[in-house]
Amino acid sequence: MRKQLIIFPPKLAVAALIFSFSFISCDKDKDSTDKTVQVEETATAGNGAQPVITIAANAVVPPTKTQFNFIFDWEQVQYMPVMPGQPAVPVPWSDQTTRNYDPGLRYDYKKSDGWELVYNNFSDSQNIDNRIFILYNKFRGVLRYYTYNTTASNPAVTNYRSLINELSIRSAGPTSNILNYADQLVVDMNQKSNNVSLVEPWPISQNGWYISQFEMAYDRNLIDLDWHTFSLSWNLAFAWVMELSLNNKQAGNKMIFLQKPGLSFNDNSSRGITIGSNMQAHVKSVSGLDELSGVFSNSVISNLKQTIFDSTAGNKLNATLVPKLGLADSKVDVPALIRLDYNVVGYVGNLSLSAPGLDNSRIIGLGPVFNEPMGIFYLGAPPIIQHTKVAGSLPEQYTLDVASLEYIINPFIQNYATVRNFRQEIVAVAGNETLNYTEARLYQGQQLKASAPITILGVRVSLEVVPKNGSAPIKIIKTFKANLHNS
Repeated sequence: MRKQLIIFPPKLAVAALIFSFSFISCDKDKDSTDKTVQVEETATAGNGAQPVITIAANAVVPPTKTQFNFIFDWEQVQYMPVMPGQPAVPVPWSDQTTRNYDPGLRYDYKKSDGWELVYNNFSDSQNIDNRIFILYNKFRGVLRYYTYNTTASNPAVTNYRSLINELSIRSAGPTSNILNYADQLVVDMNQKSNNVSLVEPWPISQNGWYISQFEMAYDRNLIDLDWHTFSLSWNLAFAWVMELSLNNKQAGNKMIFLQKPGLSFNDNSSRGITIGSNMQAHVKSVSGLDELSGVFSNSVISNLKQTIFDSTAGNKLNATLVPKLGLADSKVDVPALIRLDYNVVGYVGNLSLSAPGLDNSRIIGLGPVFNEPMGIFYLGAPPIIQHTKVAGSLPEQYTLDVASLEYIINPFIQNYATVRNFRQEIVAVAGNETLNYTEARLYQGQQLKASAPITILGVRVSLEVVPKNGSAPIKIIKTFKANLHNS
């Protein structure tokens, strides 16, 4: 069946909007003294405790069937494999094609930088609709989906100039934490994200390439599942953005990728109404940070850029940084208003593929060529912060229980990279007047002493992945919601 561009009507009933800015109040009774709270930051807890580093036990690649996958050397070709007589398809990074993705990603596809082929249905022997190929970066834990649009646009869809880019889990059993990094700014280990949905600034373009990219969290339990019980589903559609403002400023034509944890922009109830909340601007490259100019002050943009290249994390709560390649896959907290038209233009819907790392020996259709489990690490349990009250000018004391942190490392990483420089610290803000965490005064350290209660965002952890082949080191930053123990 040929791929069609179809306008889908919404459901008749649209869920009512609950307009809320979700900030945690430190103290319901506190007054404007938030602005003058005094906080003492100490880098280490001072007791010599160390986190636990665990290499997951199972390092056997599960079996997979790949006979329906069309393997090709994407690095060395200028055109994708197609049937004889069919129009040529330039590779996604070619000068000869329309590139509907962040320009900073254009030349980031090399095997030496960690990319492995997972799926490809471009073929010189079969003509397949919804042509895609998928790469996975084993140094960063990033899954990247390339899709090529061959269908012409028409005047009826001229205004549909934004792409809804969505990845979700299909599971017959317990859900996984694999999408928690992609969906959540601060990772709640008691919640498992089943989908991640972005609105991206790309129009319908015939013969245009699109990229869908998400970072995977390591899940050591997926190796016990198979294709019948667990798969990943991609759903792409074009939308008409009727209204968009960021941090109370009109977004204009900025290259902004916008998401909100748990929200599906493909759900009819999310369209036709104005959604107002703190959302995440998903930045994918260093150059992409410039798109936030005018949304945030120059000093904030400068800080975000500086923290890519130095040893501190600044206000970054969730990022994967490759400074030598100009890559800064990061989520930036921002107040936003967005309204999409009721209708969307369907593109690729519910394309279900098995995830690497499962037992894919009985799969029907495409099986992953690269079948190692995805993701670099996850934590064994939520970290613990001890909160005590003492006498004196700084009575509120918060101390990280460093030994409560257990890093669960994907065992396959040690075959091609060294994981090192583990760092962990409390991150907090003072008061309920902070509009967003990007502009907030962020307090950080393994121990914080404050003159009044402060809002604990979580425990920010970071580590370095250093490839053994000499390619660019990667720094991964994640913030996890912590368990606060009062004593």
